[in-house]
Amino acid sequence: RSILAVSILSFESTIEKLVPSLQKYIEKGNKGPLLVDVLSVKEHPRQVLLKHLPGECDILCTHPMFGPDSGRNGWHNLNFVYEKTRVNKAVFDPEGTVTSDDTMNEDDEAHVESMDRIERFLSIWEEEGCRMVPFSCKAHDEYAANSQFITHLMGRILGAQGLSMTPIDTKGFESVLSLVDSTTADSFDLFYGLYKYNQNSMATINRLKVAMDQVVDNLKELEEKDKQSTNEVQQDQNDVQNLSQAEYQQIIKQMKDRKSNTSELQ
Repeated sequence: RSILAVSILSFESTIEKLVPSLQKYIEKGNKGPLLVDVLSVKEHPRQVLLKHLPGECDILCTHPMFGPDSGRNGWHNLNFVYEKTRVNKAVFDPEGTVTSDDTMNEDDEAHVESMDRIERFLSIWEEEGCRMVPFSCKAHDEYAANSQFITHLMGRILGAQGLSMTPIDTKGFESVLSLVDSTTADSFDLFYGLYKYNQNSMATINRLKVAMDQVVDNLKELEEKDKQSTNEVQQDQNDVQNLSQAEYQQIIKQMKDRKSNTSELQ
């Protein structure tokens, strides 16, 4: 098996360079190897591998949902997402059905061998305590846009503001700085790859813009109501100040009359 651990941006060019060697290897009578990708986006490598790799190669698309920092104390309960994309020439669609012209025979020796090496690879992660998540590449990218990508997006936006520690930091703000540090520690190429090669990323950005506008509009609306309330109070005060002496005496008399009537009723 071969694990394709390269950047998102260089993935396709790397695969194109690898193909001639794979073809020579297969032409010598060897069974096509298992190719495993570990990119943070999934539909892109799936399409590239199906497009370029010889049909004899099995394909397993994976994403360990952690890195050196989050996994430094072990992998227990950390998510490991995978899709068995092609097994013994049989390609699976996002719903898990066979889409190639080859008829899948689960009892076929070649199929059993292909599945065995896939399961042995996955068992490495499972034995380390990972939470194994079988997921289509399509579903992965839909969820990742609103979890992993938006995390990187917010970290980059907040980082661009030049936020730094203050003498009066709250725990919440410390969490914000931690987010900035963890996201900006990754290369901008990774962030760009998450954006460019996940077709759901722009929708996430647009929703964030709308949400930002809604929050700001709510603040402005409350501010405007406060201004109107202040203006009304000021107007009442002005009206009182502008009363003539006679009008003022009339109001005082009315107030005394109401007080007298109340006393009589009691």
